[in-house]
Amino acid sequence: MKKGDANIWWIIIGAVIALVVLVVIMLIFTGRAGKLSGGIAECEGKGGACVSTSLCPKNTLYSSAFDCTGGKRCCVGTPKACPNGQGDCGSGEICQEGYCFAS
Repeated sequence: MKKGDANIWWIIIGAVIALVVLVVIMLIFTGRAGKLSGGIAECEGKGGACVSTSLCPKNTLYSSAFDCTGGKRCCVGTPKACPNGQGDCGSGEICQEGYCFAS
């Protein structure tokens, strides 16, 4: 009878250790999953542009599905950049916030 009692205690100890390991693994993966979901929802990660104007840059469309910081709007597409100022934009376009907008 004593031999059977000892086996039950080892089973209980093993189950507790397995449960602790499972919880630690879940905490590790949920921490990384949170970072991944944040990266998936970012506007710039999708090739978009975050702008504070009510209009989107040329060659982009407004998308409420992706996030921007600072109350900006996400415009997804291939925005035409103007890092050197107005000279990078074509005629009838204005450079604002680093992107070319239709005037």
